[in-house]
Amino acid sequence: MSIFLPLALLVASPGASAAQLEWAGHYRARGLLYDSLSLSDTNAQAEGTSNLFDHRLRLQPRFHITERVGLYAQIDALNLVPWGEQIEGWEDPVTGDTTYLAYDQTLVAPTTTTGAASPLGIGVTRAWGEVYTDIGRFRFGRVPLHWGAGIWQNDGFAPDAEFGDTADRIQFTSRVGVLYLMAAYDVNYEGYLNAPDDMQSLNAAFAYQTESLGLGFHNQYRWQPSEALSLYTGDLWAHAKMGTVEIETEVVGVFGAGNLGGGANDLRIASVGAMLRGEAELDKILVGVEGGLATGDAEPDDGNIKTFTFDRDHNLTLMLFEEPMPTLEATTANETNGGRDYDAVRTGEGIRNALYIRPHVGYRILDELTVDLAVFGAQAARLPEADRDAKGYGWEFDASVLYEPYEHFSLCGKAGLFLPGSYYSAYEDDELGGGFDKPAIGGMLMGTVQF
Repeated sequence: MSIFLPLALLVASPGASAAQLEWAGHYRARGLLYDSLSLSDTNAQAEGTSNLFDHRLRLQPRFHITERVGLYAQIDALNLVPWGEQIEGWEDPVTGDTTYLAYDQTLVAPTTTTGAASPLGIGVTRAWGEVYTDIGRFRFGRVPLHWGAGIWQNDGFAPDAEFGDTADRIQFTSRVGVLYLMAAYDVNYEGYLNAPDDMQSLNAAFAYQTESLGLGFHNQYRWQPSEALSLYTGDLWAHAKMGTVEIETEVVGVFGAGNLGGGANDLRIASVGAMLRGEAELDKILVGVEGGLATGDAEPDDGNIKTFTFDRDHNLTLMLFEEPMPTLEATTANETNGGRDYDAVRTGEGIRNALYIRPHVGYRILDELTVDLAVFGAQAARLPEADRDAKGYGWEFDASVLYEPYEHFSLCGKAGLFLPGSYYSAYEDDELGGGFDKPAIGGMLMGTVQF
């Protein structure tokens, strides 16, 4: 784990005594069980029960070098690495044979697919500097992005998040009266040197924020000269807390034109996403509902992109819009496909082309024990004429238990039942067949240590 050596030297060096070091982050161990993400027991490639355990250690050191200068980083280790990967393996010096798997007892950090020495399971995900001037905060580097409720930009800091949005950015934030103002420049993609193929963004936002009220508007203009691409995104967010009632909404519009590469040329883009959430806490009972829209496209091949996709870390369910479905078993399992075939998948990670609603009710049994019941229903916002009678994605029923017996430690369990709608049951792939109408059940158990 040589990646930690620079941090250790910085902390231990005599010159580091002037800097204050704070740590944040978490370790998460998670188990998942599904039967079955194929939504079928009649399809020839239905996979049946599947299960997975994975890790994640996230370290977020914060070096407060002076009152005005700070250095921040995010280091992810064993990030989503499955339990049991990768066994060391060694050659017996007597026989010259590789030790049988049944006798090997050592796991090592997973390496890259090319066998490189640097472990695949460890990486510096983000690193940036911050300077506090008399007129505002100056931030530069590879920084996390988050705005509003997180349906467009989501930093992925939550323990149950898996992705996180990041940009190489120069940003300045200042306060003028009651308003916070932000301006930023991003390099989203670096192509060939001295070629006009870089993708870049300009950002400008303002926000009003108090303990009980928040309102903000974020503007982003993104362009790539080599593809004649120009894209504008506007995001309006509002939040209010009135006693025990909390309301939050976010509306995003994406508009532009150009080429997206891979033969997707001369496109026009116009899509909208929106959500509205309300919650009320009544003694030990918490009730709430969230509804949302992600626009779809009735004519996907006409050169106009109208489909909006929520950020993948806006997590509302256990299966629908969280796991690719229907997932089938690969005809021939190998390291590339991991034993799965995704050619029949109709929905993946991230809410897209959907109208949805999610009411829930929670109850705090004890100070350290909370249960929650939720229902998630969705249908497609727009579909081609031939598919308009099969708009229903279905319904998912989820129950969760959160146990927090000690400070910094939590244990969360979830169980879900997904009833597929006509969007799945009426679908039949020319090669893989159909029969995607079987309810799916799922479970998740996650232990987290946060600091």
